[in-house]
This record gives sequence, structure tokens and C-alpha cells, in this order.
Amino acid sequence: MKKLFISLFGFLFLVAVGIYSLLFTSVGNSILSPFIESKINESLNIKATLKKFSLSPSTIDIVLKLDKDSFIEAKGKYSLFSKSFDIDYDIKVINLALLKPIIEAKIRGPFATTGRAYGDLNVINIQGKTDVARSKSKYNVVLNEFKPTTLIAKIDNLHIQDILYMLYQPKFLAGTVQIDSNLNSLDPKNLKGTINLVMNNGVINREIFKKEFNVNLPKTTIKLEADANLNKTKIDYSTKILSNLAKITSNGLVDTKNLNFDLNYILNIKELALFQPIIDTKLQGPFNTKGIVKGDKNLLKIKGDSDIAASLTKYELFLKDLKPDSLILDIKKAKLQKLLYLASLPIYADADIDLRAKLDNLDIDNLLGDILFEIKNGKTFPKVLYKEFNLTDAKIGFEAISKTIFKNSVAKTNLSIDSSVAKADIKEAIFDIKNSTFALDFTLYVPDLDKLYFVTKKHLKGDIRIVGDVKKDKDLLVVAHSNTLGGRIDFRLLNDELTKKIRGINVIELTNMLIYPKIFDSTMDADLSYNLASKKGKFIANLFDGRILPNKMTFLLNQMAKFDITKEIYKKITIDGKIDNKMIISNLDMQSRLTHISSKDAILDLDKNRVDAKLKIDIKKKPVYVKIRGDINKPKVSIDAKSIIKEKAKKEIIKKVPGKYKEQLNEVLKLF
Repeated sequence: MKKLFISLFGFLFLVAVGIYSLLFTSVGNSILSPFIESKINESLNIKATLKKFSLSPSTIDIVLKLDKDSFIEAKGKYSLFSKSFDIDYDIKVINLALLKPIIEAKIRGPFATTGRAYGDLNVINIQGKTDVARSKSKYNVVLNEFKPTTLIAKIDNLHIQDILYMLYQPKFLAGTVQIDSNLNSLDPKNLKGTINLVMNNGVINREIFKKEFNVNLPKTTIKLEADANLNKTKIDYSTKILSNLAKITSNGLVDTKNLNFDLNYILNIKELALFQPIIDTKLQGPFNTKGIVKGDKNLLKIKGDSDIAASLTKYELFLKDLKPDSLILDIKKAKLQKLLYLASLPIYADADIDLRAKLDNLDIDNLLGDILFEIKNGKTFPKVLYKEFNLTDAKIGFEAISKTIFKNSVAKTNLSIDSSVAKADIKEAIFDIKNSTFALDFTLYVPDLDKLYFVTKKHLKGDIRIVGDVKKDKDLLVVAHSNTLGGRIDFRLLNDELTKKIRGINVIELTNMLIYPKIFDSTMDADLSYNLASKKGKFIANLFDGRILPNKMTFLLNQMAKFDITKEIYKKITIDGKIDNKMIISNLDMQSRLTHISSKDAILDLDKNRVDAKLKIDIKKKPVYVKIRGDINKPKVSIDAKSIIKEKAKKEIIKKVPGKYKEQLNEVLKLF
């Protein structure tokens, strides 16, 4: 038994000596070093080298090499029995991108810090300094049971452009920041301390602002001051941003426990483009507003006024559970041209705009309320419309009024637009916000078509009224009709495909509308299909009981052929062709008792207002060829009537020859 006890004791002693030698001797450290290095790389997913690993019963000395010039050093004393330590550390990282697998954030740039960590497993004190972002910074952090409880930090000359670089952001702002933080308690339920932040010399980099955001700014300086006094769950704060382009102030009290707010704000912004990097929206121009924020997370009210777009604007926004719940908005005399400028859009018009909105529920699935919208004294700016949309002399006056009622996220709208060129009315438009579908009816009346020249690029006569419906779900469908030109025109647009049915229109009225020469009298039916995207289409037209009206061609034809074609009645005329943008290529076929007229590939160029057509006119089976070329309103007409003239000449010659020679003469003339 004694031998067994001695053997067991000896074995345990050897094990203890082995463990001690492995952990606390240079030989043991050299054995453990590769294993620890491997575990570090495996756990942190980095490639590091453990250059030094020295562990004794009371000291530790570690050097972890991250790359050529980056390292982490820790050296100091510790006690296994009291669980205390006092360790100096030195960390230097040439590029923080090396630590992305550890910090799991996209960050770059150099970082260095040195300091001392001491205490025990219950309370740890960390004191250090760093030159992050070229600053001179000191910090003191206390952890209780590994949870931060105290933070005292003094940061001087923190360079903003370096921080932007570290965060992969454009260096659109330069300057330095000073931060003084004295937080004796970091417990969210028992905050205690003060924070002060100052930026005195901020300067906007105009070249980068122009390059990144396409915004031209004047020389812009920024000064920022912010103070916060934390007491338990209450934060008493004040902040002020001063710039030659903006002045923003706010102060008040925030209770983090109940999220209770009692604060005010004033925003006087000369140039909204300054905030484009923050709001991620292209805005420009001035914006001023002031107001108050009162309430808690259950019900929070934001009430204020603004002069946006030179208006008189008042608003009340209510939030429930910090989500928008209801809104009252009253805008009077907002200027359209200022709104367009604000939105960085071309200033193609101006008008006075009034808007009154009362939305009792802002939940997109249960939107409830109404909006009244009115436009007065509207006028367009022709030069801008020509530059932006190639609209010629589009000088238009306009007014509009609209009312929209929202219920269960369905908007029902009526709209009336009255302008110097047209009048449009929508009795009811229904828009389902959740499904993004809508349907509406409309009536459009144009009292003088010539006033649409800026769109059509062609002078027109007369008026037109169009009545129709629009529906949008997965497809866009427009169905409309017009009783005009003595007949009816039906339109159908399905996405880009336009079809048109024309029934019973009077051709003379059509040529009057188009201000073309009156050369034909008939009634017409036609079918047309056209793709708006490709600008290509085809058509076929049938004309009934047609009669050619006196014109240059009929006059020449009468002179040469002694035939009055205007007395012919054409029971049915067929025209078919294709459309390529503003080019129409057509074929014609028409027949009367004594004539047959045909044409192939006649060209009508609406862009250049020119015609190029060749007609074959068979008069009593004798062909006459007519060429019509030039300006549509005054084309050049040439006639080739050789066969008719030849026949006429033969008859005249035979008349003059004595009867006994006529038979021989006929045989001779057959040779010609």
C-alpha cells in the first residue's frame, strides 16, 4: 500500500512538473507557440505569426505579427491566485482592412494605440492613447464583469477627412473635431456624465462635391457645437451647426426610458445640396423650417411651419410607436418654379400652388384621408420647353384643381385642367396603392387644334373632343373615341401597341383639318396599327363614292386628253401602306366607269412636308402617267400623256386624208 501511494504521488508530481514545464518554461513556451499561433489564425480567420510567446508563473510577454509593419504586443504581470493583472499593450496596424475578418466591418487606414490594462476579473481599468485619424487622444475605460461602465475620453484634432477615408467615403469635408467625454456611468438605465463636441474649421471640398454629387457650391465653412448632459435616463442637449450655407439649432430634453421628447428645432438652409451626401437625394436651393417635437414613443407630435418654395406652410405630423401615423399639411401659394428648382428639375413652368392634406392614417395598407390640390396662374416658359423637350413656342397658360380621397389605401381622385390649348376632365380616377393599379375616365377637348403646333409640328384647323378610359394593372390599356370629321374614330392603346378604327369620316373635312389641298371628296373607313416604341405601323383605308376635285392635275389632264376626270365617280378606293416614323409609304387603287387610277410606293414625308408619288391613270384603257413631287401644299405636277396624244393625232390626220387613202394610212400609222 505504501509503495502504491509513493508511486501515485510520484506520477502526479511528474505530471505537475510536466504541465509547469510546458506552460511556464522557455522550452514549454516554444512547444506551445505553434499550437497557439494556429488556434489564433483559425479562430480569427487571419494569417498572423506569433513572434514571441513567453509565459511564466507571474509574467507574460507576447508579440503577434500581423504583417511586415503591423503587430500586437502585450507585456506585464499577473497573478493566478488573486486573478489580477497589470499589462502594457502596444497595437499598430498599417491598414485596418487586415482586421476585416475580426471586426466584420469595411474599414481601412492606419491605427495605433498604446496603454495599460490592469485590475482583476471583476474590475478592469484600461488607460491608453491613440493617434487615430491623426488625433491626439486619451481614453480611460472601466469594465465591471467585462461590461463597460465608465468612459473618459479626450480627443483632440480628429481629422474628418481621415475618418471619411477609413469609412470608404469621399473626402468632401475637411477639418478637425474635439470631443470631451466624461461618462461615469454607461448603464442605459442610469447614465451619468457629459459629452462635448466641437468642430470649428470644417471646409467643404468643392471639387470632390462636384465630382461625386454633381453640385456646384460656393466656398463653404462649417462650425459645429454639441453638448449633452446625461442624468439617469434623461439627456439634456443643445446643438448648433453654423455655416455660410446653413444654420441649424436644436435643444431640448430626451428621456430614453420612455422615449419622451420635448425639444425645438430651427433650420435655415441656404443650399440643400450641402446635405445631399446625408439625405441621398438630389435637392438644391433654400429651405427654412422651425418647430417643436413633443410626446413619447406612444404618441409623438412634430409641429412646425416652413416657407418652402416661397410658400406659407404649416404641418403637424403624429407618430405612434415612432412610426408616422397621421398628417395635417397646409401649403399656400407655393411657387411651381421654385419647387422645380428644389427638385433639380428644369424650370419649364411657374404657378401658384395650394395644397391641403388631412391624412388620418399613414399606414400604406390602410391609408385614410383627403388631399385638395389647386394650381392657379400657371404659365409655361417656351425657351425651356424647347431646350428640354424640343417643343416649339409652347406658351401655355393653365390652371388645375383636384381632390383625392384615400380609404383603405385606395385613392379616388377627380381632376380638372384648363389651359389655353386644351381642357381635360377626370371625373374619377381610382388608384390602388397596395396593388399599384389604377383606372380612370377622361374627357379632352381641344378648341383650336392649331394651338397644338408645339407638339404636332404641323398647323391644323378645327377642334376635337376625345372621351376615353385608362386602366393599368400588369398592362396599360387606353380606350378612347371621338365623333369628328363627320364620322367616328376609335383608339385602343395596349402598352406600346396602338390600333385605330376610323368609320365614315368626310375626306374634305379631314383635308381641311390637315390644311391640305382639297383634291378628293369621299367618305372613308380605315384601320391602323402602330407601335409607339418602334414608331412603325401599317394601315388600310377604303373610300366610298369618291370624286376627284378640280386641281392642277385635272386641269392639265383635261388640256392634254380632253377628258374631265372630275365627273368620274369611284365607288370604292383602296389605300394601304406602312408607316416608319414620319414617313408614309402607300399604294392606291381606284376605278370608275371610264378610268382606273393606281399608284405604288407613294411617299409622304410628314417631317419634311413633301410628297413623291407616281400615278398611272388609265382613261378609256389609254394610260396617262402623272408625277406629283415637292411640297404637300404646292406640289409640282407633271403629266405624260403620249398614248392619248398619239391617238388624238392619228384621228386628226385621218380626218384630213381623202377616203380612198385612209385604209393605206391606217396601215402606216400602226407602225408608230
